[in-house]
Amino acid sequence: MICPSCGYDNTEGADRCEECLTPLFNRGLPQADTADLGRSVMEDDLRQLEQEFLGVSPETSADEVIDKMKAARVGCVLVLDNGKLVGIFTERDLLNKLTGKKARTRDTAVKELMSANPETLHETDSVATALNKMSMGRYRHIPVRKADGSYSVTSIKHVLKYLAKAEW
Repeated sequence: MICPSCGYDNTEGADRCEECLTPLFNRGLPQADTADLGRSVMEDDLRQLEQEFLGVSPETSADEVIDKMKAARVGCVLVLDNGKLVGIFTERDLLNKLTGKKARTRDTAVKELMSANPETLHETDSVATALNKMSMGRYRHIPVRKADGSYSVTSIKHVLKYLAKAEW
């Protein structure tokens, strides 16, 4: 392998140039074109991501909500009052509000435990917008308002799956 720095003809498979010690590993291997990935993250909207939905009413008990979350294998539920989003209940809410010294009982209504008035995105917002909101807000799930007025949830897990499938 020819060293790109000094031109020395090294033994094939050498990690460093035998002449100038320039690192040679990963030389000649295909490299990802991150420009394409950046462009797709900026341009693709949230409809490109997997999404999930589990909704409950504000009066639903925490115990019932937890059972539904486990059965559906989701990390959060949207709390809807007559179709209007009033809150989100996540695994973090469960840990922070149903455990420890100030723990509430599991028969407490989810409206007492949820994070009220969560920030939402629209399905036409970009994947980059979702990443920014999740990063800045320090949350893993974000409600998405669809064109028909209904809701779904996207999460960092969905963004990572999208990135893993990206052809770049």
